[in-house]
Amino acid sequence: MPNRRLCLAALAAVAAASGLPARAQAAYPTKPIRLLVPFSAGGSPDLLARLVATQLSRQMGQSVLVDNRLGANGIIASEAAANAAPDGYTLLLTTGSHSINPSIYKKLPYDTATAFAPVTQLIVAPALVLVVSPQFPAKTIAEFLAIAHRPDGNVSFGSPGIGNTLHMAGELLNVSAGTKMLHVPYKGAAPALAAVMGGEVSACFLSTTAATIAINSGQVRPLAVTSAQRIASLPNVPTLAESGVPGFDYDGGWTGILAPAKTPRPIVDKLSAEIRQALQVPAVRDQLLAWDSVAIGSTPDAFATFLQDDAKKYAAIVRQANVPMQ
Repeated sequence: MPNRRLCLAALAAVAAASGLPARAQAAYPTKPIRLLVPFSAGGSPDLLARLVATQLSRQMGQSVLVDNRLGANGIIASEAAANAAPDGYTLLLTTGSHSINPSIYKKLPYDTATAFAPVTQLIVAPALVLVVSPQFPAKTIAEFLAIAHRPDGNVSFGSPGIGNTLHMAGELLNVSAGTKMLHVPYKGAAPALAAVMGGEVSACFLSTTAATIAINSGQVRPLAVTSAQRIASLPNVPTLAESGVPGFDYDGGWTGILAPAKTPRPIVDKLSAEIRQALQVPAVRDQLLAWDSVAIGSTPDAFATFLQDDAKKYAAIVRQANVPMQ
């Protein structure tokens, strides 16, 4: 009888122990989740963050709160995420700058390759748009490149800073077309656009959404898109590839979500599944299409592979363009 009681007690203990992780996993989340966004309120990444956060809040029964942490090409928000508790309650929404920073900055306050757990890639935009002011003498991309090739052309391009995807688009164009456009960094996409409109710089690259607004208001003239094929929202704007820069193919940038490293894999998997579900909600999907964004919703492993390849791609561009380390 004592042995039987001991066996029963042991079995009960095993059952209880095996049930604890399942209950703990099922309970997540039990409090609000913070989503760090390294961009200002109202910009494209911030709008995407709020769209996804709102849908996740409905699905998961807990608030997902957007926390804008601006500065240093996303490094400030990334550092905060890397140092956060790996419990699934702090996440980071990031973009291609995350892949570029290791090749641009000599010393980062975190290891990009090991400080984060990839959750999912949210979207990719099909292209960027190269724009100039209506007063700029070039009416076509061919004329623009001809001026940029002249020793006295003095062609410059603005971007939201050093090391972002819009900056890299200009550097890739320099490498691909043999031009020597001068890069002029600004503190955001809006000041860079204002600099084009005011004649401070010759051109800038914009997201398709921002470009469409500026084009329709007569603030800028589009010269080319960076994708291999023309895009539906700007069908009359040629590609760089068809306009004298063969093979040029550069998308409009990706956005994804990371968690701190060592976040338990069951939580990462749950977050990834919830986000993928959110991206398929008709209202969310329709809004993404309106923003010229393609929903991805990758698995954590697929996103990890993507990030490794993306870092290599931008490292090659930085080397070819001789972009100085910061």
